[in-house]
Amino acid sequence: MRPLQGKVLAAATAIAAVLGWGASTLALRGGATPVLVPWTTLIVGVVIGGVVLVAGWAVRQVRLGRRRMDPTRAVRTAVLGQACAYAGALLAGSYGGYAVTLLPDWSHAPRREAAIAAGLAALGGVVMLVAGVVAERWCRIGPGDDDDEGSDSAEAGVAH
Repeated sequence: MRPLQGKVLAAATAIAAVLGWGASTLALRGGATPVLVPWTTLIVGVVIGGVVLVAGWAVRQVRLGRRRMDPTRAVRTAVLGQACAYAGALLAGSYGGYAVTLLPDWSHAPRREAAIAAGLAALGGVVMLVAGVVAERWCRIGPGDDDDEGSDSAEAGVAH
């Protein structure tokens, strides 16, 4: 499993932002009413990020020798961290693009509310992205940390 790369996450966020902005711009120009994003989206993003951090912290404790864990669970936690980071990048980008679309109509109260809600949802995506990256980093192992003596991998990777 390959470690997360900042460039890939940044590209995913940017592409999602452009797609979110473009789709919402086309919809609004076509006469569609802006969709109000539920405020609970922020809470869900924070809760998911918290769960991923707790799982990553458990793996970190294993790496520090403070507890024991099944290696399969550690690998699954690393995968969960990566999935959370990618999902957070896509959510932050798409909701951020939607919020940017609504900013020119800030003086119109309903559109302002929709822009604020979309901005908060984008913030939830950022929380997920950061939590996923941190958890995945906590699951990384170095070349000297691997239990396999016959490993010919010379570079650090994610728990595999």
